[in-house]
Amino acid sequence: MGSPSLAAFLFSMLLFMAPISAQNLAQNRVHLWDGSIEYTGRLSVGKGTGFLSQAFPSSVVRGLDGLSMISYVVQDQERKTVEPWDLKICPLDAKGKPDYKRGVAIIQSMRMIPGNGIGASWVTHQRNNSQNGPILLSRLKDAKNQTLLDPDESFHFAWHILKAANWTSDGLSVHYSQAGTALPSGGFGQLTCWNSRFHREIPRPEQFRASDPTLQIIERLGWAQGSGQTDPSYQNMSWRLDLGFVEPTIQGAAWNPTYNNSPCQNPNEGYAALDPDFQNTFKAFIKRLDNYRWKLEAGAGYGGGQGLLFFSESVLSRPFKMGGIQGRLSLDPGGVLFSLGAFPIALGSQGAGSLTLDFGKDHSLLRQSLIRFPAIHAQALVLKAGKTPRLSSMWALRPLIQPSGFFRGVTKAGTPLSLTKAASRTRFYLRNDGPGAVRIATYVGSTRVGPVTRVPERCAVDVLLPSRAARIQVETNKADPVDVVYK
Repeated sequence: MGSPSLAAFLFSMLLFMAPISAQNLAQNRVHLWDGSIEYTGRLSVGKGTGFLSQAFPSSVVRGLDGLSMISYVVQDQERKTVEPWDLKICPLDAKGKPDYKRGVAIIQSMRMIPGNGIGASWVTHQRNNSQNGPILLSRLKDAKNQTLLDPDESFHFAWHILKAANWTSDGLSVHYSQAGTALPSGGFGQLTCWNSRFHREIPRPEQFRASDPTLQIIERLGWAQGSGQTDPSYQNMSWRLDLGFVEPTIQGAAWNPTYNNSPCQNPNEGYAALDPDFQNTFKAFIKRLDNYRWKLEAGAGYGGGQGLLFFSESVLSRPFKMGGIQGRLSLDPGGVLFSLGAFPIALGSQGAGSLTLDFGKDHSLLRQSLIRFPAIHAQALVLKAGKTPRLSSMWALRPLIQPSGFFRGVTKAGTPLSLTKAASRTRFYLRNDGPGAVRIATYVGSTRVGPVTRVPERCAVDVLLPSRAARIQVETNKADPVDVVYK
C-alpha cells in the first residue's frame, strides 16, 4: 500500500523515554538505516493487521546478545482511535523468510497517547538497569521451548500491528528510509543521493539478480506481511530503527561527501555501508569513490580507553573464546587482511571512537586491491586500564558481488551446489549471501569425509580441504535458493 510522505504527516513529535537509573548498562548502537526518513508506512499490511520487520544478518550482529535499547518512530493518522502494537524477535523460517508466527513478543500492548489528528512518537525502550535488564537474545525460547535464534542466521525485529484501520486516513505506521528506483541521476543511470531532495539508501549500483528492477543492489532486509497473505515479502527500504547492546558494537559507514552531500548525511550508515562503491562500479560521470568509516561504541565504562580494529576476509565458523577477554573472536586470524595488524581507535569520554580510511584517488592501488575481496570483516578489541578487555561485535561489507576470478551459485534444501575437487586442491573460499546459513561438506562418492564447516549469513570462510575428498558440496536447510560466491 502507498506510504504518505513524512513532510505531509509529521505534525507533532512525542518523546517516550524510560527513566534512567544510576546503574546504567551500555547501550552500544547498531542500525541499518541511513540516518534520514522519507516516508511512514504499513506497506503490504495496508488496512489490515500484520507485521513490519527489519532483518539483522549475522554479518552485523555476530557477538551481540544483550539487547538494552530499542528506538524507532511510529505514527498514527488519527490519534482519537488508539491502536496497540507488539514488538517481536523472529527467526527465519524454512524458506529463509521471517517466521512471524514463531517469533517471541518482547514488549506487548504498546499504545500512543490519545489526541486529535495525526501524530508521531519517537519511542525508546530502555532495558539497561538492574530492575529492567537487557533481553538476552540467545536465551529466547519459542512456544515449544526451543531456542529461538540461530546465531549464524538473520533475526528479524518486528512490529506486530494488532488492529485493522482505514489506512491512510487512520492507522499506525512506522517511519522508514526509501531505496526506490525513481531517483535522480548522477550520470549514466547511477542511483545516488547526490543533489537529491531526499536522502535515499544508496548501496552500490550492481544488480544482485538479473530479475531485480533496479541496478542498485536490493538488500532484501526490510520486510512486511499483511493478514491473509501466504508469505512475507521484502521491500526496497529500511526501517528507522536503532538497537542498543551491552556488548561493544561496530557500525560501518560509507564516507563520500559528494554523494552524501546536504541534505544527505555523511557518512552513510545505511545499506551503502553494507555494499559501498570503492571504485565507481557503474562508471558514473560524477565518479563515486567511497571511503569508509568504522565506529566503535563500548560504553562509558571504557571512556578514555582504546580500541584496536582488526580486519579479515574470512571468519571462524565457530567464534573462539580467548582467556582473559570478554567476548569471542569471529575473525579468521589466518586471513591476509588480519596480517595487516591492528588499527588504533581512541575512545572518548563516553567510550566511542571511529576510524576513517581514505583509499586514495580513482584506480589507486588500494582501491584496486579492495575490490578483489568478496568480503571484508572488522572486529575490535577494547582496552582500558583496570577493565577487562572486550571484543566487539563484527561488521562485514561486500566490495563487489562477484570479484574477478570468483563464481556465483545457489544452493537449496535437496539441491546442493556440488563441485568437483581436484586432488591438488587444498582450500575453498565461500561467501554466503543468504538468506540463512549454509555448510560446506566434502565427500568421496556418497561418503562424507572431513569436518563440516558452517558459514554464517553474509559472511565468508576460507576452508582447508581434506586431501582425500573428491567433491565439495554447499548445503542448506532452506527451501528457497541461497546465494553464494566461491573460489
